[in-house]
Amino acid sequence: MSDRVIDPRYLAYQYGDSEKLRIRIEAHERYSEHSQDDWYPRYVAQLAPAPGASVLDVGCGFGAFHPALHAVGARIVALDYSAGMAREARQRAIREGLAVQVMRADAQQLPLADRGVDHAICSHMLYHVPDIRRALEEMRRVVKVGGRVLITTNAADHSARLDDLHAQAARDLGLTPGGVAGHDRFSLDHLALVRAVFPNVQLHRQPNAFLFPTVDSALRYYASGRVDSVEERDAEGSHRPALLARMAALIGEIIAREGVFRVPKDAGSFLATVDA
Repeated sequence: MSDRVIDPRYLAYQYGDSEKLRIRIEAHERYSEHSQDDWYPRYVAQLAPAPGASVLDVGCGFGAFHPALHAVGARIVALDYSAGMAREARQRAIREGLAVQVMRADAQQLPLADRGVDHAICSHMLYHVPDIRRALEEMRRVVKVGGRVLITTNAADHSARLDDLHAQAARDLGLTPGGVAGHDRFSLDHLALVRAVFPNVQLHRQPNAFLFPTVDSALRYYASGRVDSVEERDAEGSHRPALLARMAALIGEIIAREGVFRVPKDAGSFLATVDA
């Protein structure tokens, strides 16, 4: 079975529209131990584009970063490999009056001239790219010398408690748990890979955790993606009902015992400056 985080068919299912991505973002906003209300403005402040500067958003999704970038006066060039995500980002820009140029494109082959933009941002998506180093090299190619590249991602042990519970549930049902969430492909542990392309890079880590108060709140997040990490996954999702039921029982036991289902989920960023 192909790795689901780079499987084109699975990615089409995950990102044909923004429903499942929005469920995960909503979970971070509602159930984080440390508030993430300022997530987008905080990272835009880290990138620090001057008013009028151009910012390339690689893997833009439905344009979650665009209001914060627009608020500081950036000119946004956005792209996503998913036609559905590019469409939603374009619709959002029109609806909210944001200065965004949106296109469908591959992060491994950016349709921009050398040194064509002032800065770039790439948020929680590089683990979906088959050739991660090539995507990094493409960002270095298109960003002007002295410009900044901000890459956000998860820690390698992000949501490990949920992953371990998923593995237990899968084995209980005679299923084979697979790799989860692409942490082995790209995480905060991959500083050496980023530094090989951007020698001038800083790593920033932000500790946090989910505090799920109910089974349903945790299960909704789990069902948006983690549930599909089994070798027996098929296009019909025949594995899901039994896994959801078993996970509900396991999470319920934890909440009954501990009062809340706490899942550490550290994340962070690489902030690089493009050298000559």
